[in-house]
Amino acid sequence: MKKTLARVLFGLGLSALFAPAVAEAEVPPEVSLRSVTALGTGCPSGSVRAILANDGGHIVLIDGALSASAGPGVPPSEQRVFCQVILDLDYTPGYSYAVTNDYGFRGYAELEDGVTATLDVERYFTGEFGENPIQTTLRGPFAQGFVVREPAGAVGPFSPCGAQRPLNIRTAASVSKVGNPSGAGRIRLTPAWGVQMLRLHWRRCG
Repeated sequence: MKKTLARVLFGLGLSALFAPAVAEAEVPPEVSLRSVTALGTGCPSGSVRAILANDGGHIVLIDGALSASAGPGVPPSEQRVFCQVILDLDYTPGYSYAVTNDYGFRGYAELEDGVTATLDVERYFTGEFGENPIQTTLRGPFAQGFVVREPAGAVGPFSPCGAQRPLNIRTAASVSKVGNPSGAGRIRLTPAWGVQMLRLHWRRCG
């Protein structure tokens, strides 16, 4: 835990590393985090914490890893897992924001021939359509570590103007043996730094 907190504190001091991907407004005068909620088979309630940087420029999510597996004797519930984090921000009216995960995810997968593993990340504001910044498929035979990041310069979706709605971030990992019913595989996914470093991109409405 001490190492994790040290990484968080170190990351909070590295604002200069988060280079803006779009022309953005300055951070609103007032920004605060109302709440963070986690739900899903990959993150029990209370397993995710969030820290909003004092400068309002990024959020650190402290959460665990996602693991999925398939094979003889493996129950269906372990073949696909997901974690949905719901962030509710309060900020000065007249602004809109989006987030990006600049450092992505790292993981390890072992997949027999014909077995596939997928990673999907979806972001959307409650009541709005979402976007999928990360959609990756690994195909067996495969046995090595990997890193996945969001496309450079991709930012969105932005929150609707005139309304402050919670941001949903849904991360899912799955293993499928459709291509090899007798095969087996597993995938484990963790944030690249052990925590998710989410940059906040602000812009003015109107």
